Amino acid sequence: MQQTNFVRKIAIALLVVAAVVLLGICARYDLTINQTLYSPNSGFAIFMEAFGWWVLYLPGLLWGGFLLRRNGHSVWGTLIALGSACAMWLPTFSYLQNRGWVAQVPLWVEIAFVAVTFVCSVLFAGIPDRRTTMRLSLLCCSGFFMMLLVNLVTNVVKMIWNRSRFDEMLAAGTLSEQFTPWYLPFGNGGSSFPSGHTAAAAGVLLLLLAADIFPMVKRHGWVCGVFCTLYICLMGISRVVIGRHFFSDTIVGALLAFVLYLSVQHTSLWKNALGHLKDRLTAL
Repeated sequence: MQQTNFVRKIAIALLVVAAVVLLGICARYDLTINQTLYSPNSGFAIFMEAFGWWVLYLPGLLWGGFLLRRNGHSVWGTLIALGSACAMWLPTFSYLQNRGWVAQVPLWVEIAFVAVTFVCSVLFAGIPDRRTTMRLSLLCCSGFFMMLLVNLVTNVVKMIWNRSRFDEMLAAGTLSEQFTPWYLPFGNGGSSFPSGHTAAAAGVLLLLLAADIFPMVKRHGWVCGVFCTLYICLMGISRVVIGRHFFSDTIVGALLAFVLYLSVQHTSLWKNALGHLKDRLTAL
């Protein structure tokens, strides 16, 4: 156990050092990196823009299903699951239309996708056994509130930094006049810094909390760590490629989410929730 914790601390330290080094590089080469990688028609980048951020909203969708079907909270369960389905599908249709992947989608089609997703969450809630349901409910509940926290922090920082987006400046021909380095807040107006998509993709870090609940996740912690790192990196790269963010935006977006998840894992609130879960499982 001590060796595992030591390796984990080393891995975290290396990731933080790597992020700091990359931010140092971005302080000088942020614009050059974007100009080199810019490819707005990249299929991979468009797919990640449309769907890659869903990982932050899936826990709310599932938790709503558990509340509705297993915990007897029909009103709250419906609101949370249906709200999560809307928050996932409606922006996705907008992204796909803006990139020319789909034509104008009729309202009834959007409603149908939301409804099917909602029904699937309710049906899924009836599959796990009672013990697994209790574990998943706590995890998904935590994921739902982490979604709120990540969005709140990210958008507050966006309002302070006001950094213009690369593709918007490029289209307006104001790249040289409007570009500001990442370390300067109160920019020329925009929502580039930090990357909300990358912070949302860091929703996979819910696996950090899952390791405290599911022994299997804890046993394969290094696999989860590698998967989370790769997934977040892929989202960050896709945002640079598509021109919606600078490289520094994505690094800070990932760092913010990482710090939030890591902080929550060490709060008394989370530890008390784990203790309560353990008592309930023992009582079964």
